Amino acid sequence: MRKAAVVCAWIALIGILGLAYLAAGGTFDPGGDSADLQVRILQTKEDADCIILSQDKNAVMIDTGEAQDIEHVMRELNEAGIEELDALILTHPDKDHIGGALPVLREFPVKKVIYSCYAGENEEWKAVETCCRDKKIQIYYPNHVWKIHTGYVNLLVYPPQEKHYKEGNNYSLAVLAEHGKVKMFFGADAMRKRSEELLTMNLPEVALYKVAHHGRANKASEELFETLRPAYAVVTSDSADEEIVESSARCGSRLLFSCEGDVVFESDGKRLNLLKEHEEGASKRQGRPELLAGRGDGGLL
Repeated sequence: MRKAAVVCAWIALIGILGLAYLAAGGTFDPGGDSADLQVRILQTKEDADCIILSQDKNAVMIDTGEAQDIEHVMRELNEAGIEELDALILTHPDKDHIGGALPVLREFPVKKVIYSCYAGENEEWKAVETCCRDKKIQIYYPNHVWKIHTGYVNLLVYPPQEKHYKEGNNYSLAVLAEHGKVKMFFGADAMRKRSEELLTMNLPEVALYKVAHHGRANKASEELFETLRPAYAVVTSDSADEEIVESSARCGSRLLFSCEGDVVFESDGKRLNLLKEHEEGASKRQGRPELLAGRGDGGLL
């Protein structure tokens, strides 16, 4: 009798701890097959970032592109069957990253917005703040590595480590996404100072790297690239600096560009597969078609 009471007490305690974990935003992996994750790096009219991670009813958007890109962004959200965003991550306040935020916030239910602790004044961001306040959307400003769970995907958000930077791009939030064994890193517009900070974060090798700062190199770019050693690297522009192209070649990475069309991947939690690309444009702009014969399936991770 006494033994049964002790067992019941332990079961109750485990249940309470489990509920507390879920209430704090945790998820349990049942160990079976989870739904596939689609990763869309959208084509934009100029160098701009908009990334959509979607899995069943769960979806996260990282940046929104410019205002001129919003028609395409909305079409992709609708065609993917996305009705709500679990999180909208706005990495920093440049218009090529948050220019389309207002229409997204007005048209789609958004559970939370995550934004960099940017020290400067920015009119576009003020408008986003006002919209979030009016719609009662909570804005979070992480000051340490922040973990988000959505469906079977874990996101680690890396905020800038200093309060003031000379270059506005160094306020960029970086994001590591983990879907089972598949890891993906999105570097926003990190320049040298921010890239050096990220190199202290013990980053893993990844299947996908959204190359920082639209493929523009700095003195820490090569080390960051070779730390991540991605199977795929996507540049949100029509070209990349020579250092980025050479790093891609050394790592055996397949270098792609989103300038001529969306680049779409799918993860089953074990492998990352490329579903949609514009290889001809990418190879032509690189001038290095042989680089496209890298680790094509991302299956090393």
